Amino acid sequence: MSEIKPIAMPISELCDRLTIAQLKKERLSDEEINKAGLQKQIEYYESGVDMDRPKLVSLVLDLHKINGQMWDAEYAIRKGLDDDLGLEEIGRRALKIRDLNRVRVSVKNEITEIVGQPEFKDCKMNHASS
Repeated sequence: MSEIKPIAMPISELCDRLTIAQLKKERLSDEEINKAGLQKQIEYYESGVDMDRPKLVSLVLDLHKINGQMWDAEYAIRKGLDDDLGLEEIGRRALKIRDLNRVRVSVKNEITEIVGQPEFKDCKMNHASS
C-alpha cells in the first residue's frame, strides 16, 4: 500500500473543517463517533492554521458559532425527526440555514483575504430556473 500524502487545501476550507470536527467532538456521543480518530482530525487541521494570528482566530471562532447554529437548525431534519416539524417549520429552517450559509461563506472569504489566498474566494450563485 502506498503512503497517503496530505492534500493541500485553502486555509478557509481547513478552518471550516476544523470547526465542524470540533463540533462533532463536542456534540456527539462516544457511541456515535470515534473520538480518538476525531481528535487526530482536529490536530491535523490545527497544524495547518496559524493560531497566533488574532484576526484568524476570531474568524475561526465565528465559523464555529455559525456552523453550530447550522447544526442546530439541521439537527431534526438530519436525524429523520422532521415528520413532527411540519412543512412550514422545515421551510423556516431551510431559510435560516440559507442565511447562515451566506454568513459562513462571507467569513470563509474573509479568511482567504487575510491569509493571502484570494483566488479561493467562494462565490455562490443563484440560477434562475427556466
